[in-house]
Amino acid sequence: MSARTAPLFILPAFLLYAAFVVIPILQVVGYSFFAWDNGIAQDFIGFANYARLGSDQIFWAALWHNAIWVVLTLAFPLLAGLLLASILAERGPRTVQIMSAIYFIPRTIPLVVAGIIWGWIYNPLFGLLNYGLDLVGLGNLAGAWLAEEGTALLSLNVVGAWTFFGFCVVIYLGAIQSIDPSLYEAAEIDGAKWWRKFCDLTVPLLKNTTFFLGLYAAIEAMRFFDLIWVTTQGGPGYATEVLTTHVYKTFFLVGDFGYAAALSVVLLVIVLGLSAISFRLTRA
Repeated sequence: MSARTAPLFILPAFLLYAAFVVIPILQVVGYSFFAWDNGIAQDFIGFANYARLGSDQIFWAALWHNAIWVVLTLAFPLLAGLLLASILAERGPRTVQIMSAIYFIPRTIPLVVAGIIWGWIYNPLFGLLNYGLDLVGLGNLAGAWLAEEGTALLSLNVVGAWTFFGFCVVIYLGAIQSIDPSLYEAAEIDGAKWWRKFCDLTVPLLKNTTFFLGLYAAIEAMRFFDLIWVTTQGGPGYATEVLTTHVYKTFFLVGDFGYAAALSVVLLVIVLGLSAISFRLTRA
Protein backbone atom coordinates (compact mmCIF):
# COMPACT_ATOMS: atom_id res chain seq x y z
CA MET A 1 0.00 0.00 0.00
CA SER A 2 1.54 3.28 -1.13
CA ALA A 3 1.40 6.61 0.66
CA ARG A 4 -0.97 7.93 -2.01
CA THR A 5 -3.58 5.18 -1.62
CA ALA A 6 -3.50 5.08 2.20
CA PRO A 7 -5.86 8.07 2.65
CA LEU A 8 -8.48 6.30 0.53
CA PHE A 9 -8.88 3.65 3.21
CA ILE A 10 -9.73 6.19 5.92
CA LEU A 11 -11.91 8.33 3.65
CA PRO A 12 -15.19 6.46 4.40
CA ALA A 13 -14.66 6.78 8.16
CA PHE A 14 -13.71 10.44 7.76
CA LEU A 15 -16.85 11.16 5.73
CA LEU A 16 -19.05 9.51 8.37
CA TYR A 17 -17.30 11.42 11.13
CA ALA A 18 -17.71 14.68 9.25
CA ALA A 19 -21.39 14.02 8.55
CA PHE A 20 -22.39 13.01 12.07
CA VAL A 21 -19.92 14.95 14.25
CA VAL A 22 -18.13 17.84 12.55
CA ILE A 23 -21.06 19.27 10.56
CA PRO A 24 -23.55 19.12 13.49
CA ILE A 25 -20.99 20.88 15.73
CA LEU A 26 -20.52 23.62 13.14
CA GLN A 27 -24.30 23.96 12.87
CA VAL A 28 -24.65 24.43 16.62
CA VAL A 29 -21.89 27.04 16.59
CA GLY A 30 -23.73 28.85 13.81
CA TYR A 31 -27.06 28.66 15.65
CA SER A 32 -25.50 30.35 18.68
CA PHE A 33 -25.07 33.59 16.73
CA PHE A 34 -28.78 34.01 16.00
CA ALA A 35 -31.95 34.90 17.86
CA TRP A 36 -34.68 32.27 17.38
CA ASP A 37 -38.45 32.40 17.47
CA ASN A 38 -40.55 29.20 17.32
CA GLY A 39 -37.65 27.27 15.89
CA ILE A 40 -36.93 29.82 13.17
CA ALA A 41 -33.75 31.91 13.04
CA GLN A 42 -34.60 35.60 13.17
CA ASP A 43 -31.73 38.07 13.52
CA PHE A 44 -27.98 37.70 13.57
CA ILE A 45 -26.95 38.89 17.05
CA GLY A 46 -23.26 37.96 17.09
CA PHE A 47 -21.93 37.11 20.53
CA ALA A 48 -25.01 38.34 22.40
CA ASN A 49 -25.95 34.81 23.50
CA TYR A 50 -22.47 34.31 24.91
CA ALA A 51 -22.65 37.66 26.70
CA ARG A 52 -25.72 36.38 28.55
CA LEU A 53 -23.58 33.77 30.28
CA GLY A 54 -22.09 36.37 32.61
CA SER A 55 -25.47 37.19 34.16
CA ASP A 56 -26.95 33.68 34.03
CA GLN A 57 -26.88 32.56 37.66
CA ILE A 58 -28.17 29.11 36.73
CA PHE A 59 -25.22 28.63 34.37
CA TRP A 60 -22.70 29.46 37.10
CA ALA A 61 -24.51 27.28 39.63
CA ALA A 62 -24.52 24.41 37.13
CA LEU A 63 -20.82 24.89 36.39
CA TRP A 64 -20.09 24.91 40.13
CA HIS A 65 -22.06 21.69 40.58
CA ASN A 66 -20.03 20.10 37.79
CA ALA A 67 -16.84 21.13 39.60
CA ILE A 68 -18.13 19.70 42.89
CA TRP A 69 -19.02 16.47 41.10
CA VAL A 70 -15.45 16.19 39.81
CA VAL A 71 -13.94 16.77 43.26
CA LEU A 72 -16.25 14.25 44.93
CA THR A 73 -15.49 11.70 42.23
CA LEU A 74 -11.77 12.15 42.75
CA ALA A 75 -12.19 11.96 46.54
CA PHE A 76 -13.72 8.47 46.68
CA PRO A 77 -13.66 6.23 43.59
CA LEU A 78 -10.03 6.97 42.70
CA LEU A 79 -8.65 6.71 46.23
CA ALA A 80 -10.73 3.70 47.22
CA GLY A 81 -10.12 2.06 43.84
CA LEU A 82 -6.36 2.46 44.19
CA LEU A 83 -6.33 1.04 47.72
CA LEU A 84 -8.50 -1.92 46.81
CA ALA A 85 -6.57 -2.63 43.61
CA SER A 86 -3.31 -2.64 45.60
CA ILE A 87 -4.78 -5.15 48.05
CA LEU A 88 -6.22 -7.37 45.33
CA ALA A 89 -2.95 -7.35 43.37
CA GLU A 90 -1.36 -9.40 46.14
CA ARG A 91 -4.00 -12.12 45.91
CA GLY A 92 -4.05 -15.09 43.56
CA PRO A 93 -4.98 -14.69 39.87
CA ARG A 94 -8.30 -16.49 40.36
CA THR A 95 -9.31 -14.18 43.21
CA VAL A 96 -8.30 -11.14 41.17
CA GLN A 97 -10.43 -12.24 38.20
CA ILE A 98 -13.52 -12.98 40.30
CA MET A 99 -13.34 -9.81 42.39
CA SER A 100 -12.60 -7.63 39.35
CA ALA A 101 -15.72 -8.98 37.64
CA ILE A 102 -17.82 -8.34 40.75
CA TYR A 103 -16.57 -4.78 41.21
CA PHE A 104 -17.04 -4.01 37.53
CA ILE A 105 -20.73 -5.05 37.49
CA PRO A 106 -22.07 -1.57 38.45
CA ARG A 107 -20.22 -0.14 35.44
CA THR A 108 -22.29 -2.33 33.12
CA ILE A 109 -25.60 -1.02 34.47
CA PRO A 110 -27.08 1.85 32.42
CA LEU A 111 -27.19 5.07 34.42
CA VAL A 112 -30.93 5.40 33.83
CA VAL A 113 -31.47 2.00 35.47
CA ALA A 114 -29.02 2.87 38.26
CA GLY A 115 -30.90 6.12 38.86
CA ILE A 116 -34.23 4.30 39.16
CA ILE A 117 -32.78 1.69 41.54
CA TRP A 118 -31.12 4.27 43.78
CA GLY A 119 -34.25 6.40 43.63
CA TRP A 120 -36.02 3.52 45.37
CA ILE A 121 -33.15 3.20 47.87
CA TYR A 122 -33.32 6.92 48.69
CA ASN A 123 -37.13 7.03 48.84
CA PRO A 124 -38.11 8.69 52.16
CA LEU A 125 -41.18 6.46 52.63
CA PHE A 126 -40.06 2.94 51.73
CA GLY A 127 -36.38 3.38 50.83
CA LEU A 128 -33.82 0.84 51.98
CA LEU A 129 -31.42 3.54 53.25
CA ASN A 130 -33.84 5.09 55.73
CA TYR A 131 -35.01 1.62 56.77
CA GLY A 132 -31.42 0.53 57.42
CA LEU A 133 -30.68 3.66 59.45
CA ASP A 134 -33.77 3.09 61.54
CA LEU A 135 -32.83 -0.56 62.02
CA VAL A 136 -29.47 0.32 63.58
CA GLY A 137 -30.88 3.09 65.77
CA LEU A 138 -29.93 6.01 63.55
CA GLY A 139 -33.43 6.85 62.42
CA ASN A 140 -32.84 10.51 63.30
CA LEU A 141 -30.46 10.69 60.31
CA ALA A 142 -33.13 9.55 57.85
CA GLY A 143 -34.35 12.09 55.34
CA ALA A 144 -35.64 12.83 51.87
CA TRP A 145 -32.19 12.47 50.33
CA LEU A 146 -33.04 13.59 46.79
CA ALA A 147 -35.59 16.21 47.83
CA GLU A 148 -33.41 18.31 50.14
CA GLU A 149 -30.97 20.86 48.73
CA GLY A 150 -28.27 20.00 51.26
CA THR A 151 -28.12 16.29 50.39
CA ALA A 152 -29.38 15.91 46.81
CA LEU A 153 -26.10 16.52 44.95
CA LEU A 154 -24.02 14.40 47.33
CA SER A 155 -26.58 11.59 47.18
CA LEU A 156 -26.48 11.56 43.39
CA ASN A 157 -22.70 11.60 43.40
CA VAL A 158 -22.73 8.45 45.54
CA VAL A 159 -24.61 6.76 42.69
CA GLY A 160 -22.11 8.05 40.15
CA ALA A 161 -19.21 6.95 42.34
CA TRP A 162 -20.80 3.51 42.71
CA THR A 163 -20.82 3.07 38.93
CA PHE A 164 -17.29 4.48 38.48
CA PHE A 165 -15.57 2.71 41.38
CA GLY A 166 -15.26 -0.71 39.70
CA PHE A 167 -13.82 0.88 36.55
CA CYS A 168 -11.06 2.48 38.65
CA VAL A 169 -10.28 -0.84 40.34
CA VAL A 170 -9.89 -2.66 37.02
CA ILE A 171 -7.72 0.06 35.46
CA TYR A 172 -5.51 0.31 38.54
CA LEU A 173 -5.18 -3.47 38.70
CA GLY A 174 -3.94 -3.60 35.12
CA ALA A 175 -1.45 -0.81 35.83
CA ILE A 176 -0.16 -2.45 39.03
CA GLN A 177 0.36 -5.77 37.27
CA SER A 178 2.58 -4.01 34.74
CA ILE A 179 4.97 -2.80 37.45
CA ASP A 180 8.24 -4.76 37.68
CA PRO A 181 7.78 -7.23 40.60
CA SER A 182 11.47 -6.94 41.45
CA LEU A 183 10.83 -3.46 42.84
CA TYR A 184 8.44 -4.87 45.44
CA GLU A 185 10.78 -7.76 46.17
CA ALA A 186 13.63 -5.34 46.84
CA ALA A 187 11.39 -3.32 49.16
CA GLU A 188 10.45 -6.48 51.07
CA ILE A 189 14.12 -7.38 51.49
CA ASP A 190 14.66 -3.92 52.98
CA GLY A 191 11.86 -4.66 55.44
CA ALA A 192 9.27 -2.29 53.98
CA LYS A 193 5.72 -2.86 55.16
CA TRP A 194 2.72 -2.90 52.82
CA TRP A 195 1.89 0.75 53.54
CA ARG A 196 5.43 1.91 52.74
CA LYS A 197 5.43 -0.05 49.46
CA PHE A 198 2.05 1.50 48.63
CA CYS A 199 3.19 5.07 49.32
CA ASP A 200 6.74 4.87 47.94
CA LEU A 201 6.22 2.56 44.95
CA THR A 202 2.60 2.04 43.92
CA VAL A 203 1.37 5.63 44.14
CA PRO A 204 4.32 7.28 42.31
CA LEU A 205 4.50 4.59 39.62
CA LEU A 206 0.77 4.92 38.91
CA LYS A 207 0.92 8.70 38.50
CA ASN A 208 0.01 8.60 34.80
CA THR A 209 -2.86 6.18 35.47
CA THR A 210 -4.20 8.49 38.17
CA PHE A 211 -3.94 11.48 35.81
CA PHE A 212 -5.86 9.53 33.17
CA LEU A 213 -8.63 8.45 35.54
CA GLY A 214 -8.87 11.94 37.04
CA LEU A 215 -9.24 13.65 33.69
CA TYR A 216 -11.58 10.92 32.47
CA ALA A 217 -13.73 11.53 35.57
CA ALA A 218 -13.66 15.28 34.90
CA ILE A 219 -14.78 14.79 31.30
CA GLU A 220 -17.54 12.40 32.35
CA ALA A 221 -18.66 14.86 35.03
CA MET A 222 -19.13 17.56 32.40
CA ARG A 223 -21.21 15.19 30.25
CA PHE A 224 -23.39 13.79 33.02
CA PHE A 225 -27.09 13.96 32.19
CA ASP A 226 -29.12 10.75 32.30
CA LEU A 227 -28.61 9.93 35.99
CA ILE A 228 -29.54 13.43 37.12
CA TRP A 229 -32.47 13.80 34.74
CA VAL A 230 -34.12 10.51 35.67
CA THR A 231 -33.85 11.23 39.41
CA THR A 232 -34.11 14.95 40.17
CA GLN A 233 -34.20 16.80 36.79
CA GLY A 234 -31.85 19.34 38.34
CA GLY A 235 -33.93 19.89 41.48
CA PRO A 236 -34.87 20.55 44.16
CA GLY A 237 -34.72 24.11 42.90
CA TYR A 238 -31.37 24.13 41.12
CA ALA A 239 -29.50 22.08 43.74
CA THR A 240 -28.46 19.39 41.24
CA GLU A 241 -28.50 21.48 38.05
CA VAL A 242 -25.50 20.77 35.81
CA LEU A 243 -24.57 22.13 32.40
CA THR A 244 -26.19 19.31 30.46
CA THR A 245 -29.55 19.66 32.22
CA HIS A 246 -29.39 23.44 31.79
CA VAL A 247 -28.82 22.99 28.05
CA TYR A 248 -31.68 20.49 27.81
CA LYS A 249 -34.15 22.72 29.64
CA THR A 250 -33.13 25.82 27.68
CA PHE A 251 -33.58 24.04 24.37
CA PHE A 252 -36.56 21.74 24.86
CA LEU A 253 -38.54 23.40 27.65
CA VAL A 254 -37.83 27.10 27.14
CA GLY A 255 -37.28 26.93 23.37
CA ASP A 256 -34.39 29.40 23.42
CA PHE A 257 -32.41 27.65 20.68
CA GLY A 258 -29.72 30.31 20.31
CA TYR A 259 -28.80 30.46 23.97
CA ALA A 260 -28.96 26.66 24.27
CA ALA A 261 -26.53 26.46 21.36
CA ALA A 262 -24.19 28.91 23.11
CA LEU A 263 -24.33 26.81 26.28
CA SER A 264 -23.57 23.71 24.21
CA VAL A 265 -20.55 25.38 22.62
CA VAL A 266 -19.19 26.37 26.03
CA LEU A 267 -19.67 22.80 27.25
CA LEU A 268 -17.93 21.50 24.14
CA VAL A 269 -14.96 23.82 24.68
CA ILE A 270 -14.59 22.65 28.30
CA VAL A 271 -14.74 18.96 27.33
CA LEU A 272 -12.30 19.45 24.45
CA GLY A 273 -9.94 21.33 26.75
CA LEU A 274 -10.01 18.51 29.29
CA SER A 275 -9.54 15.96 26.51
CA ALA A 276 -6.52 17.87 25.18
CA ILE A 277 -4.97 17.91 28.66
CA SER A 278 -5.61 14.19 29.02
CA PHE A 279 -4.08 13.46 25.62
CA ARG A 280 -1.01 15.54 26.38
CA LEU A 281 -0.42 13.99 29.81
CA THR A 282 -0.89 10.41 28.65
CA ARG A 283 1.63 10.96 25.85
CA ALA A 284 4.19 12.58 28.16
